[in-house]
Amino acid sequence: MVTSINEPIRVAAVFSGGTIRPVWFDLRGRQVWIREVAFSWRTSEGRLGLLHFSVTDGQGLYEIRFNTECLKWDLANMIEA
Repeated sequence: MVTSINEPIRVAAVFSGGTIRPVWFDLRGRQVWIREVAFSWRTSEGRLGLLHFSVTDGQGLYEIRFNTECLKWDLANMIEA
């Protein structure tokens, strides 16, 4: 079941060669280590650019987003097993 979250999160990411690779994020006091980035894509809402990452920790699937305008992350959706 997909749960829409839409809440700010803290993310550790590697920025290298024009790419971003999220490594872990905090989810309600728990650190979630990203095992794999399954897919990534870009969207825009007017001037606002969003980078979306579909990531897994091996147990759940999460969609995290990076707002390129204000440089903040949020957790958009999650599917937990």
